[in-house]
Amino acid sequence: MSLVIVSDSLRGLPPAVAEAERSGHALEWVDGLVPFPEVAARGLADLSAAEGIVTGRVMRVDRAALDLCPRLRVLALHTSGSDNVDLGEATARGVVVTTVKGVNAEACAELSIGLMLAVARKIVVGDKAIREGLWASRTQESMDLLGATLGVVGLGGIGRAAVRRAAAFGMRLLCHTRTPDEPFAAEHGVAYVDLDTLLRESDVVSLYASLNPSTAGMIGAREIALMKEGAILVNVARGELVDEAALTEAVRWGRITGAGLDVFVQEPLLDSPLFALDNVVLTPHQAGLTAGAKRAAAVRAVRNALAGLRGERPPDALNPQAMELWA
Repeated sequence: MSLVIVSDSLRGLPPAVAEAERSGHALEWVDGLVPFPEVAARGLADLSAAEGIVTGRVMRVDRAALDLCPRLRVLALHTSGSDNVDLGEATARGVVVTTVKGVNAEACAELSIGLMLAVARKIVVGDKAIREGLWASRTQESMDLLGATLGVVGLGGIGRAAVRRAAAFGMRLLCHTRTPDEPFAAEHGVAYVDLDTLLRESDVVSLYASLNPSTAGMIGAREIALMKEGAILVNVARGELVDEAALTEAVRWGRITGAGLDVFVQEPLLDSPLFALDNVVLTPHQAGLTAGAKRAAAVRAVRNALAGLRGERPPDALNPQAMELWA
């Protein structure tokens, strides 16, 4: 059986490489996030023979890409999201899609707290000021987190990890989620509320929701207008959750204090009005990219692919019903 790995990082992670090589399958590497049509056109790997492919979220896998992989049985993403994959088309073709959701939850939560601190305590603004010889003049006032209200949107693995960390700051915790967990709420002092209430009452709104048709654009001009004056927005989920133009205007005119963003509608973000705003802290979709999280994600993705190649249900299958089409 043939396994193709299309990745800009996985070959540099020895535990994942060892897993793949021990399998005994014919193994082809494409170093870089090269779109499938380009892989085929340049002859970088034989996608027509591939029964398993490991790749990342930014690779678009639609009908045209799947046409190049007629023997494909399992598509293993070494990322948490799968919005780059046409899941319906994959299922119809008998292609099981897997992710590594949750493997980097702690890492993502850490960065979300870091962004909250950076904006609330004006850390980046202060750094810039001191480098410009403006000792403390721009950082006299910043937000107290003790007693402030954190609004958590989405209570999956990342949201839960963020709640545990924010509780240590002595913050009041509100949460909007489709799947409330009462024991967890009782343990950590979380109150479940509707989204509008969360926006009105939170000093910091932090997004952890997955991207789907019901969450795309969930924070638009109307929702930002509901936020408390002086509030902060943090997003380590998906850029498409937020109307960036509305957010830019709200920060520019002082309607909210600022934002900490790790994700964007267009990635990579090469130019944006956000660049001109000192009180917006930007990071390049790095929340889950700690050394430990990257190793764990790579190994788990390879194991998902190998399970499929053995004819077994991969542990992280999103569409196990696709296996019904396996001959």
